[in-house]
Amino acid sequence: MRFDGTVGPGASGRLVAIELQPAGGEFTRVAQVRADGSGAFRATWRAGAPGQYLVRAVVGADAAAAQAVTAPTTRAIVYRPAGATWYSLPGNRTACGQVLRRATLGVAHRTLPCGTPVDVTWGGRTITVPVIDRGPFVKGVHYDLTLAAARVLGFVRAGRVRVGVLPATERAPASPLSAVAPGGGADPR
Repeated sequence: MRFDGTVGPGASGRLVAIELQPAGGEFTRVAQVRADGSGAFRATWRAGAPGQYLVRAVVGADAAAAQAVTAPTTRAIVYRPAGATWYSLPGNRTACGQVLRRATLGVAHRTLPCGTPVDVTWGGRTITVPVIDRGPFVKGVHYDLTLAAARVLGFVRAGRVRVGVLPATERAPASPLSAVAPGGGADPR
């Protein structure tokens, strides 16, 4: 994950720490970089696990600086890569008891409990769908989306693709903090 930002010319040359907070955890420094002459910075972090994290950039390298400042935060989502296909068997009953229709939005997975919401992302689009069936049973394919879900993501013609997934079991609970995107007060979601 790459973090780009600016702390302004008044902070040029200062250390900028990138800190992440996993669900139920404390902020932890994952990267540190020195701002350039204009106050711009770029830092990178390799995610160790999928999930949702609160992210902040703190000017100053010591813990006291981080404690003294309430830095704006935003949410970063790290998806798990997975193979996916789609299927369409209108009129059939799914393993979770639904009758499959052409407009049914859902996903088949071998072990996630029926009804578990799964965020699936592909080609810049994201959809949240429930587990409604079992499968797929093809090597290298972990999720089988309904035709309607594949249409929303736009991969019907592609057939078999690599997607990013984040089951509800790996999501962070809603944060009581309000996240402010750098440079504005808009909701970052």
